[in-house]
Amino acid sequence: MVTIKDVAVRAGVSVTTVSRVMNNRGPLSENTKTAVKRAMEELGYMPNDVARALGKNSLNIIGLVVPSIQHPFFAELVHAFEYDSYTRGYKLMVSASDYDYKKEKHSVGLLRRTMVDGIIYASHSMGSDFLEDMKVPAVTLENVFAGLPAILSDNAQGGFLAARHLLARGCRNLVTISGQRNLHLSADERTLSFIRECERQGASCKVYSADEEMLKTMEYSRIVSQVFNENPNMDGIFASSDIIGAQCIQMAFSLGYKIPDEIKIVGYDDVILSRLVYPPLTSIRQNIPDLVKATMDTLVALIAGEKVPETQTIPVTFIERRTT
Repeated sequence: MVTIKDVAVRAGVSVTTVSRVMNNRGPLSENTKTAVKRAMEELGYMPNDVARALGKNSLNIIGLVVPSIQHPFFAELVHAFEYDSYTRGYKLMVSASDYDYKKEKHSVGLLRRTMVDGIIYASHSMGSDFLEDMKVPAVTLENVFAGLPAILSDNAQGGFLAARHLLARGCRNLVTISGQRNLHLSADERTLSFIRECERQGASCKVYSADEEMLKTMEYSRIVSQVFNENPNMDGIFASSDIIGAQCIQMAFSLGYKIPDEIKIVGYDDVILSRLVYPPLTSIRQNIPDLVKATMDTLVALIAGEKVPETQTIPVTFIERRTT
């Protein structure tokens, strides 16, 4: 196996000089840099990232904790984070908690022990005390913990836009199907905002909440069936995710409803699924590129020791399709 000593001999310099070239440290002539790089190429030498990290106390790794990589929204989020990290010269280490507290705690602990430069926490099980004690720069996404900067999607705006649209389309007997509300996530604001706007305009609104098992399996047929059975006169549904919205479309068709003539449906997230179902689902688009950029900008600034805003809120966009 080729070593750094072999590179030094081939380039006619010391091992220290080779190390300085690889880490871009200290004054070095262009001739020296060229000689070392040529020797590395000729010998096929690949620098060891871990060994280099010992010198600068950094592996250029960002840790990302998400609740799931099966869920389309988080899959798209992870993809965007991976590309953004790459363009900044970082590697991304992803851990999915699968909505399991013990696994999530283990994952966060593993990231801390892996010399990550910073952690993006986009899940929800850990307590703020544990996160604050990480001793690693950290940013939360779609959660607010005291002492940690948070990047949030404008869920209140999303709920308002969904309600305003359905009400403007003549809906007066509405139902909203939310995620697991006892988790007290910032995403709950989309449901609360929807309810407030319905009440403000004097429309009926019933709320149904998914349970933990539905969240894990992404199978909402039981609650969707309950909604349709208990609300034969409903004319509008606001689903807190496109997955729930798609299952509402399936149920409506199976029961003979005409969409959007007899019932209108709005989803949330605007993942690719919303464009693939039939009819295509009207949805509230979370701006993943801007969420990712704001999160990475904030984390990189924290790593550099700079001050960052406590909270940043990213606007959402209403996307109308054929379910309304």
